[in-house]
Amino acid sequence: MLERALITSPKGRLRIEPSGTISASPKAVTALRESEDEIMTTAQLRTLEAENIRRALEATGGKVYGNSGAAALLGMKPTTLSSRIKSLGITT
Repeated sequence: MLERALITSPKGRLRIEPSGTISASPKAVTALRESEDEIMTTAQLRTLEAENIRRALEATGGKVYGNSGAAALLGMKPTTLSSRIKSLGITT
């Protein structure tokens, strides 16, 4: 669910609602409507994912693990996030 929201919201911020649902900001929805026919390359998707992970790390002060960590914010396991950080070459 998070990956789908990430892919379909290329220029906005994602919010995780208390109910566990993910919604895109109005800016992201507008961007999606403008680029519905755009097909992103793998490189573009990796860049988008890296940018989103960097934002999450910034919002959590670089914390990956725990309830207030970036992994929780992104809705993924901390070990998965750590692996993606490494594979995307993100420095913390």
